[in-house]
Amino acid sequence: MSSRGTGLTLMLGIVSAFIAYILWTMAMGMDTKVDDITTILQNSASGSSNITISMILIGIGLTVHGAGLMSTRGTAAGTWESLGIVAIIAAIILWITSTGLAISLVEMGEKFVAAAAGGAQAAQAAAAAEAAGDAATAAAAGAQAIAAATDARSIAVAGGYTQAANVAVGSLGQLLAGIGWFSLGMAYRGSDAKGAINIPLGLHALVIGLILIVSQLGAAIDLWSIEMGNTVGGLGFLLIVIWSINRGLALMNSK
Repeated sequence: MSSRGTGLTLMLGIVSAFIAYILWTMAMGMDTKVDDITTILQNSASGSSNITISMILIGIGLTVHGAGLMSTRGTAAGTWESLGIVAIIAAIILWITSTGLAISLVEMGEKFVAAAAGGAQAAQAAAAAEAAGDAATAAAAGAQAIAAATDARSIAVAGGYTQAANVAVGSLGQLLAGIGWFSLGMAYRGSDAKGAINIPLGLHALVIGLILIVSQLGAAIDLWSIEMGNTVGGLGFLLIVIWSINRGLALMNSK
């Protein structure tokens, strides 16, 4: 890949993924807890189009960014660089897997909302029939309400398992990304590679790595919540965008 192509893929991939991540966060709700499966399913259903498009853009963006990152291999050749790139690519694979789980939650959310609404309507119909003295209609509507409620509970349970897997995969991906960026920082410390602006690439990458690692380890040992860890990780993601633009512009302008 040419220097221009490397710079473009390095920048555009991560920028599009970051914008899509913001859109997904807004659709899911900024204050939604990772274990509030009812709210997650409801928000997944109400924002199904935005979430699905966001997840597709994240997957494509991260793939393009990974291609650009792999094309930089040899800039600071050595063990640290190899470890860093491999760890980041592994994180990207996990994050793309997480997007698939998020799309699954959209499908579950639509079925959950439909079942819950059907159960509520059936319960109202049963109450109205009972008040009117129509025992047969009341019994039939009551049975329908129970069946719908059972379906909703089953979907919620399945959604809970899917969300748990989603959180685990995303957290592991963030930890691997932290290890990868820390390793790249160690590699770039002794490199003469430059960015478009006067920010040391090595130190910048080290800071990214430490933020991502600490945010996940702190959540793992209950120093803070998973939500807080993800919020801090979002700052790390923003710094990755800045690093990629800085390095990408320099590569595009190189002879």
